[in-house]
Amino acid sequence: MRQKPSPVRPAQRLALAFLPPLAIYTLATWISTTRVMSTPTSAPACPADAIKINPDASVQDAVDAAQEGAVFCLKAGTYRLQQVIPKNGQSFYSDGRVVFIGARKITTFERDGELWVAVGQEQANARRGVCAKQFPTCNMPDVLFIDDRALRRVLSKEEVTEGTYYFDHAGKRIYFANDPQSHVIEATVMNFAFAGPAANVRIDGIVVEKYSTPAQRGAINGSAGKNWTVSDVEARWNSGAGISVGPGGHVIRSKSHHNGQLGVNAFGGDIVIEENEVWNNNVYGFDPAWEAGGIKVALADHVVLRNNRIYRNGGSGLWCDINCRNVVYEGNTIEFNDGPGIFYEISFEAVIRHNTLRYNGASGFRWVWNSEIQIAGSEHVQVYENHITVRPGGGSVMLIDQGRAPEGGFNRKYETRNNEVHNNWFLFEGDGRAGGASDRPPSDENYRIISDGKNFFDFNAYYKPKDSNLTFAWGHGQYVWSEFQKFGQETHGSITAY
Repeated sequence: MRQKPSPVRPAQRLALAFLPPLAIYTLATWISTTRVMSTPTSAPACPADAIKINPDASVQDAVDAAQEGAVFCLKAGTYRLQQVIPKNGQSFYSDGRVVFIGARKITTFERDGELWVAVGQEQANARRGVCAKQFPTCNMPDVLFIDDRALRRVLSKEEVTEGTYYFDHAGKRIYFANDPQSHVIEATVMNFAFAGPAANVRIDGIVVEKYSTPAQRGAINGSAGKNWTVSDVEARWNSGAGISVGPGGHVIRSKSHHNGQLGVNAFGGDIVIEENEVWNNNVYGFDPAWEAGGIKVALADHVVLRNNRIYRNGGSGLWCDINCRNVVYEGNTIEFNDGPGIFYEISFEAVIRHNTLRYNGASGFRWVWNSEIQIAGSEHVQVYENHITVRPGGGSVMLIDQGRAPEGGFNRKYETRNNEVHNNWFLFEGDGRAGGASDRPPSDENYRIISDGKNFFDFNAYYKPKDSNLTFAWGHGQYVWSEFQKFGQETHGSITAY
């Protein structure tokens, strides 16, 4: 419920009013990060009784020979072109640096005019997902790497230049312009490292890279099983997502970065995603409005997204979509993402608290989208005690209603109602906005849902430059502070110019 105390203690608020912008930013950062950040622990060592597997052995053969519940110790080294379908209850630990690579090394080449050619490339993994217009090959998961750098795929041999490649699947040939001599050339082949329907699988302390994962699937893909725990893992340079889990899934203290579409995705009940670092995902250019960015959860009940650091992703930072319920976003640091920092869409019952958000929505506004926190077509969401720094032209918290039709088994139109935004601290670095907006016509049943749907802003502290303008959307209009208060909003809120 809304409370009178400010999220910034009174002494801090008084001091902030007299500090220059840089000092305010520094103090806000210190207040927030000293409270929410935690220090990850290292991956656990192999249990003494674990079955040992060497890098040159087949992990799948060891799995098949063992019983359910077996524990494996992966010896340090490179596990190339391995795909593992575990049995129920099996666990995989690392003994040193263990790297699973889903790409084949290419060491022989032909010439075709000025181009180099890798022949015998039979992999043809399926396309999936929607690309941004300027990146039409984003969803073609078979990728060529040179020295751990993904080249950009083009649609014809004639388009190939330095840094690009063309894959002629019919001829089983990859064309590229870079000289391969004295370089490591790899082509992705396998589409997962670990996957399958088993329950209670645990994967600890490994690296998974360069898998031809389709969009919405991870190189570690527990989405078909239950109760997978993925901890202290690094997932990088995979074509779709880095890590995926299903019902009961836990992703803990892991790093997921430079994946083609997403860092982490999940669905189902009882999901925990905690103390992870997720950055620079959607490097292949998927359409963020379709699905791309840091972490995406869908069709989920009882979800905890806690103490994660999410930054510089090509899309949303933390996103829960389609009938999510009982979701907690807590203690996360979310910054410099192209899309909204936190996105809660066509869902129910959530708490968004104690998060630090900065400079999200870099791709700019489309209508009122890409705010630091945006609640769209959702109800019974509490947003409180967050510390938010808003880029010039950006938004702090926006409630959005589009009169969305039912999805995922829901039997009525979604409504943006019963949402409370209170006791937050907002630092604007230029013009900005907050509030709630609808684009429904007067004939629509949701036309007045923002103003009549028991949505409230109160007890929030707004700081803005003296020469800047803050706009407060409400329903179908844009208003200044005094007008916003006349709607019964921010009765106890404050606005301070610095």
